[in-house]
Amino acid sequence: MADPGSGHFPVASTGVADLDRALHGLYWGDNVVFEPDSTDTAQPFFTAVAEHSDVYDHAAYVTLTLEPEVILRHYPGLGVIDARPDTPLAEAGALLNEVRRRSKPQARTLLLFDPLDDMAARWGTDMARRFFTRCCPLLLEVGAIAYWSLSQGERFEPLRRDVEDVTQCVLVVRDGRLRIAKAEGRPAGVQGSVYHYRLADGKPELTQAPAAARLGGALRAVRMQRQMSQAQLAALAEVSASAISQAERGQRGLSLETLLTLTANLNITVDELLRGHVSPGYRLGRRDDPAATPTGTPIPLLDDPEAGLRAYLVRLAPGATATPNIDHKGTELVAVVGGLVQVQLTSGRPVLRQGEALLADRSSIRGWRNIAQRPAALFWVIRD
Repeated sequence: MADPGSGHFPVASTGVADLDRALHGLYWGDNVVFEPDSTDTAQPFFTAVAEHSDVYDHAAYVTLTLEPEVILRHYPGLGVIDARPDTPLAEAGALLNEVRRRSKPQARTLLLFDPLDDMAARWGTDMARRFFTRCCPLLLEVGAIAYWSLSQGERFEPLRRDVEDVTQCVLVVRDGRLRIAKAEGRPAGVQGSVYHYRLADGKPELTQAPAAARLGGALRAVRMQRQMSQAQLAALAEVSASAISQAERGQRGLSLETLLTLTANLNITVDELLRGHVSPGYRLGRRDDPAATPTGTPIPLLDDPEAGLRAYLVRLAPGATATPNIDHKGTELVAVVGGLVQVQLTSGRPVLRQGEALLADRSSIRGWRNIAQRPAALFWVIRD
């Protein structure tokens, strides 16, 4: 295992090469929520990531129901966080504190959780929701990888909405297909992708689904988001409910004219429909490795010249200096989020404190210098 202070860490992996390619790998800090058609469906994915437990400083299974011996048999490389009834961690608050204690910044942590169904059964749906919405951001902040699961079904809809809002990745696995319902920070086209799914010698394999299957997953996803029945969606598409049912199962497609009619009535584009979700109107730039030692190299968060704005994160060790890694002419913004930073311009060298910003529209930024004895961080935003 690499020294956390060195900044050299293995790439986070799902343990399934096909899924790594589909997701463009895991980002340190990802909480991955599986929504399987049965609790057994998610287990091969949990097993696959657990087989890479040797790259983590701490790897454990959080159980509310299973005997530790059962866990060690299925996941021999993992420790056990025992939250079964009549244990000190049986209550949600105690378990959250234990997760916080074990998930250290500057370390690598992998946690696999018993299904959220079990948490809801033990603590009630509201407490399970509160546990997840506090635990998930905690793990994101320290750069841990966490696997969760939540069964499909109407009884979990209120819980599911909050879970999907907070988490970074949602993978829906049902009817032999895997759909990437949410994947924050990934390139366009990842979210909404649909794959055929099967087990080969107990290991998951994915293959790109044909267009009809992708359309089926997209139709169902949009219908569930709008809380509509198949008959209601069919009315908007001006086809029969049977046609929508067959399309959702991937048994038939829909004509371009029908898709145009449907998307017009839903007030979305065909592209949004085929991605399986309505565009939220934003794009998220995720830090890939929050535990890495600052290098001074601007880290691209959003780097798309066509969007007009590009954003980079720059982290500086005490006394360190860094320079832009691209040649840019145009308006630039520096916003300091920590430390004391001197901005080196062609026309001056002003110093910015935490919470201050500088706009350079007639002078170019040549570099940044951390003049404090503590780490500094800034955002560099440029307009093309």
